[in-house]
Amino acid sequence: MQAEQLAEAEIKSSLLGRKCWYAYTSVGNTPKLVLGRKVPRDAEDLAARAKSAARREARGRVRHHPEIWDNYQGESELLVWCSWRLDDAKGPVTSWDDEPQRCEDGIRGLIGHGIRDVEIGAGWNLRLDFAGGLVLSVLPDHVGPSASFDGNWELWKPLQAYLIGTDLRCEVIDRQNRVLAPIARQDRWVVRRPRAERTSR
Repeated sequence: MQAEQLAEAEIKSSLLGRKCWYAYTSVGNTPKLVLGRKVPRDAEDLAARAKSAARREARGRVRHHPEIWDNYQGESELLVWCSWRLDDAKGPVTSWDDEPQRCEDGIRGLIGHGIRDVEIGAGWNLRLDFAGGLVLSVLPDHVGPSASFDGNWELWKPLQAYLIGTDLRCEVIDRQNRVLAPIARQDRWVVRRPRAERTSR
């Protein structure tokens, strides 16, 4: 199985049937969906989040996320940097180009709904059909070396992540940001050593 096919199959299996238990938008109407099982954060992550919370408090900033988000991460987490639109049975609900509050309200409306179907099209277009008739469509439109942002969408899991870049290819990394490559003729990943390491042996 080729790398892109393997990544596509793993992304689909990581999303299909997962229920959204937390969702929000950040700067630029960027949505994040937290899906599946609640995975406890490790000690390093907890310490970093506590430090960040202390800085926020010292600056008098209002807490944005619920307490559960400080202690748990999702089994799968989808982060969208590119164009997106949310529809229901009647038509458009909101999109990346809408008012921030409408975007936030629309994306939060996915909480409690499971993903019934996942479609990945050409150029890593993504369509998620949720129970309740909601559909999230993602269109990777950050392309080329002069794109305004260096990525389109990302799927993060506890051990690895799938990053759709401006070349419309999927890069698979582990959580320490090392690039992964598929083992020939096997459906799993290994760390790909840098060229200098490979030739110095």
